[in-house]
Amino acid sequence: MKSIWQQLARMAALVLLAGLASAVLARYAPGALVDERELGQRMSEDSLAALRAQKAREASLGASLVGYLKGLLQGDLGYSQSNNAPISALIADRAPETLREIGLGLAGAWFLGLGMAIPAGLWRRGWFYDSAASVIAGLMLSLPAALLAYVCLTLGTTARMVLVLVLAPKIFRFSRNLLVQAYNASHVAMARARGLTELRILAAHVFPSAAPQLLALAAASASLAIGAAIPIEAICDVPGLGRLAWQAAMARDLPLLVNLTMLVALATTIAMAISEALTQRGAA
Repeated sequence: MKSIWQQLARMAALVLLAGLASAVLARYAPGALVDERELGQRMSEDSLAALRAQKAREASLGASLVGYLKGLLQGDLGYSQSNNAPISALIADRAPETLREIGLGLAGAWFLGLGMAIPAGLWRRGWFYDSAASVIAGLMLSLPAALLAYVCLTLGTTARMVLVLVLAPKIFRFSRNLLVQAYNASHVAMARARGLTELRILAAHVFPSAAPQLLALAAASASLAIGAAIPIEAICDVPGLGRLAWQAAMARDLPLLVNLTMLVALATTIAMAISEALTQRGAA
């Protein structure tokens, strides 16, 4: 029970630090206190003075943070000036699209990555396949997610396909090592000597021995998918949280940007906590 509370306290601290770091970076970025509405020629001097006073109040990080925490305790995430809508409504509207993209992207990445890793473990002497698959995975890992998104956008593919291409090489590399180690176990050799089919060996001997590590890898890949979804959605123009975060950064919408940063940090810390717990359980 003590470790659970420690884990929750660590997650809360990381989420708050992520939100504070986002607020500091956005506040002290060049042009942070400039509002494009000041360029309007129809605004009177009183309107300009009121607008500048509002920007000055928002520039105080301490007061903004205290006000945000008070609203958060009441379930109020604030208001987005760039979208003219409550932040909670914006997140609720965009989150299903992002969750759908991440879910389908993870499913496709695991199907491709694990599908490439199984033959590498099964054909222990098939050096040509193993080398070719490792080279291809290495080349894919060297390409930034934004570049893959741009290429796929020009080819007319969907954002979830970009996510598959980003995650599958990582899943292949880690799962390949786990499966090779599992196939080299003595009980697998005994099962093969008894005449069991390769499919039954995979299902009854290889997967069970590698299951804790594979589950930990699944949780870690979910964390990677969350981070990769932001540039992919921004470039592929997907109406999800990633595109909303990009728009908030471009518009210097501090309340929206802080909320989205904390939401991403929360999801990432939960996924990593699950991964660490499964890894420790597998080691035990």
